[in-house]
Amino acid sequence: MKIAVLVAPAVHPVSGRPCAGEADLAALALAQRISDQVDVWYAGAADDAALADYLARGATHIHTLALAADREVLTALAEALQDYAIVLCGARAGGGDGSGLLPYQLAEQLGRALLPDVLALSKSDAQWQAVQALPKGVRRTLQASLPLVASVNPRAATAPGWSYARLQQGKIRRKAATGVALAPVVLEPARRARALVAASKLSGHARMQGAIAGGEGKSAGIVVKQGDSVEKAQVVLDYLRQHQLVDF
Repeated sequence: MKIAVLVAPAVHPVSGRPCAGEADLAALALAQRISDQVDVWYAGAADDAALADYLARGATHIHTLALAADREVLTALAEALQDYAIVLCGARAGGGDGSGLLPYQLAEQLGRALLPDVLALSKSDAQWQAVQALPKGVRRTLQASLPLVASVNPRAATAPGWSYARLQQGKIRRKAATGVALAPVVLEPARRARALVAASKLSGHARMQGAIAGGEGKSAGIVVKQGDSVEKAQVVLDYLRQHQLVDF
């Protein structure tokens, strides 16, 4: 059974240099546990040095679809991965801005089921069974028939340690590919962010008046500074009766 593992360069949090992504390494280790026919794929404009860490961590070779930085990788990957029974990838890219949508878009493009955030994958009768990681340590079992796509949680499996011998023996095989041009991306601030910015421009007095306003801000509240505790309590009671919050 042939398995494809998708990888992409990540960014080291200390040095800022390209390195292997944790989730992609977990996907590679998981694939090697369940099959001896594992191919590693990358689509994009990264150079050999940015991908070399995957060779040192267990990939015998990497198939690279050379695409310009302004080209979309989904179509090129879908064409290359048609014949693989299982496609594994990390849940999210480890470098740059990533939405985490690639596994979902690829599964839709290939017409396959998607098993998201997988911790373990095994064959059960005629189907494949996956353990999915949920928030707060909760686990759930999913099942799907081949062929399928799965995004792998970084805690799914431990990849082999870094090896200079594997780095020297591994090969990166480049293949020219033509992808669709990326759609222009327009970034806009969220509506709530704009509202918070507008609110922050108000003076302290205006914010206080808004905080003590009753109803929908049509009538202002009363600030009682004079009088003894009985008189102040009477003001509070009158307010509660006025707004029908008490019935005595």
